[in-house]
Amino acid sequence: MAVAGFLLACVVGLVVAQCRISGTRILSTPAYIFIQIVRGVPFYVLLLWLYFGLATAMKLSLSPTAAAIVALAITGSGLTAEIFRGSFEAIDRGQLEASRSLGMRWSAIYTDILLPQALRTALPPLGNVFVFLLKAATYAAVISVPEIVYVAQDISTTFFKPFEAFSAVAVILVVLVVTFSLIVAATERSLKGN
Repeated sequence: MAVAGFLLACVVGLVVAQCRISGTRILSTPAYIFIQIVRGVPFYVLLLWLYFGLATAMKLSLSPTAAAIVALAITGSGLTAEIFRGSFEAIDRGQLEASRSLGMRWSAIYTDILLPQALRTALPPLGNVFVFLLKAATYAAVISVPEIVYVAQDISTTFFKPFEAFSAVAVILVVLVVTFSLIVAATERSLKGN
């Protein structure tokens, strides 16, 4: 769920960031409002609203897993949009002007010059967003998604071993976070070497 939510968050965040830095008020104002609302709503509230609220208010029913992935994607998109915006704004404008003066098409400028540099700058904070979403995914137990906390609750009530069950969850999450952090650090080092 965390991986799917993170990938969707990156796609949505990239689009929202482009709208935000477009210089057009028709695009930048709604993007700014979206980011502020998404960053302001707690993940837990959004999860419950998507799962219970949409079913009640709009007769739109999402499966528990789908609701969790959508909530993770929406929450992450506000964070990734600001990361991408900052990464694009950190690129020297001279590179954009030079590529335009060489007659490059906008698509080539974006994919060959701007996006690779922005991704290098964005990688460490994107790693933090993934870690946040990985931990936030544990809230999905509230809507009966059979994930790690849900299983720990089941073990806790079945065998009366809450300390052992939730300690195992903590250890597993720490191992996952450390492993992912090492992967991000290694990727960052290899990108700096190029």
